[in-house]
Amino acid sequence: MIHQTEATRDKIINIAEALFIENGFADTQMKDIATATGMSRNTLYRYYQDKYDLGFAILVVVLTRKIGVYEGIIGNIKARHYSSIHEGLGVLMNAYSDLQYADDDRFIAEFDGYYAGSRIPTEFRDKLTQLLPDTVSQSLTDIVALGQTEGSIRNDIPAAYLAVTLFNAVPTFFRRMLLRRDALMEIEQDAIPQLTPVLIQLLLDGMKPSPQL
Repeated sequence: MIHQTEATRDKIINIAEALFIENGFADTQMKDIATATGMSRNTLYRYYQDKYDLGFAILVVVLTRKIGVYEGIIGNIKARHYSSIHEGLGVLMNAYSDLQYADDDRFIAEFDGYYAGSRIPTEFRDKLTQLLPDTVSQSLTDIVALGQTEGSIRNDIPAAYLAVTLFNAVPTFFRRMLLRRDALMEIEQDAIPQLTPVLIQLLLDGMKPSPQL
């Protein structure tokens, strides 16, 4: 039995993520990853039993990294480091589309695109929830509710609905722009980087309370 090390796991994850991003999740095989890491397929399979197992491990690493960023901003919002909850949510939504983490978002998009619909493993949600407790989603709901109380966020829609919409709308749109950057038919290619900021502005405007008549 081969002795497994965290250093080797990290090496596999880093190289595999880069290959998945470069070549696509569907077109990258375990043999490609074994070659790139300089190990035999048998050794690779001792660490990860199949491509899904490896992809899931990468997903956990990537989400953990991004959640750490989000939780830091959410903590600042709760500590009232911004003039209003509404302003703080703008900072958070911009973090959802930070180009510093574009490779992570490309991987998430590749993984989500491959494991969609009937391909989603039955244990996926429970396993991910076990490894990554849904603290960000609840914290986001809490700060939206605080914003409704202070008056900077509209209160005619439940806080949980607003929170889950924000948490999905910006990252999903941003990842689509990353993947379709060379093939988006609706607009010129050089305008694509401006579209996610437009979406964020629309969402922020839509979260403001309606003016009293």
